[in-house]
Amino acid sequence: MKILMLVNWKVEYTSCAPIDKQPPDYVVDGEKYWFFRYVPEDVTVDIVDIRSFQALEKFEQNKLRFYLWQTLRILPKLKKYDVVLSHGMQSGIVLCLLRRIFGKGKYKHIVFDIGAFNSARESGRVLRLMQFASKSLDGVIYHTKCQNDYYLKCHPWLVGKSRYVPFGTDTDFFRCRSRESSKLKRYIVCIGYNKRDWNTLIEAFKLIQSDVELYMIGNADIECNDPRIKIMAKVNIVELIGLISGSLFGVLPLKSFNYSYGQMTLQQQMALGKAVIVADVPSIREYVKNGIDALLYEPENVLLLKEDMECLLEHPERAEKIGEMAARTINEVYNEKNMAVEIYNYISNIYAKE
Repeated sequence: MKILMLVNWKVEYTSCAPIDKQPPDYVVDGEKYWFFRYVPEDVTVDIVDIRSFQALEKFEQNKLRFYLWQTLRILPKLKKYDVVLSHGMQSGIVLCLLRRIFGKGKYKHIVFDIGAFNSARESGRVLRLMQFASKSLDGVIYHTKCQNDYYLKCHPWLVGKSRYVPFGTDTDFFRCRSRESSKLKRYIVCIGYNKRDWNTLIEAFKLIQSDVELYMIGNADIECNDPRIKIMAKVNIVELIGLISGSLFGVLPLKSFNYSYGQMTLQQQMALGKAVIVADVPSIREYVKNGIDALLYEPENVLLLKEDMECLLEHPERAEKIGEMAARTINEVYNEKNMAVEIYNYISNIYAKE
């Protein structure tokens, strides 16, 4: 089987693995990309990212919100492949539309539907466009169970073609790079560039009477005047692992949306054996057990988040126990190998259909 994967981010094409990037962010010559290292040897995978001309890249990301040039680049090569995988509809919408207009061709087109077809919209022109486009798909992979309800309501023709596959993290990557950090500073971490409920976290943290600090990592534009809160720009994965490893625990403040997000950030911290206090939202609750391998709080509830943070600060042994169970959950259930096997089995079934 020959697979072409369109990813909606930039990757580094290199002769050896860089130490400061995760596997989804690079392609090593002669080696299987990302989770494809778990698929049979006779499966070949080519990766095309979103890179183009600088002006066009900005226009696609900020205005179009989908990647036209990426699809145009691969059109002459499509006959070479059995399956095309688009990671997100930003990398799939143009190909979907072309297949609706000009015909599907012999290859199968499968989308990793991360955002539930543009944030699970249930009305308007965007929904109608997505409905028109999605009818050309041969398959859909999604990481959040509630998206199936959305397909039933707005894309019913996909229900029999779609497959829920739990997201999984590369435990080997994090195990190899984890390290003991200095315990001189006591701090909590919050990681993320966007789609985080900063206000609820900041207000909850301000209510805590403690010398502990809060490191908010990933978005340098957050505004806060509390000296205990350190606003940090995005860091590379090696630095991030060090910051997570040295933290007391993590907080993942999310708002409730009916599509996948926040899972990678959550699982990275869990893989490193950290307790995480996370909002009880659809994309997260199916991955953790409250009080066992994470703590869940009602989204946007300042007082409940404050109470959970105080609980772990006052009872560090509980944070340690939850962290141990979190690492076990990732190692045994939500790991990259399990995800890869399910994805490959699904792709194989779609490929085998006439």
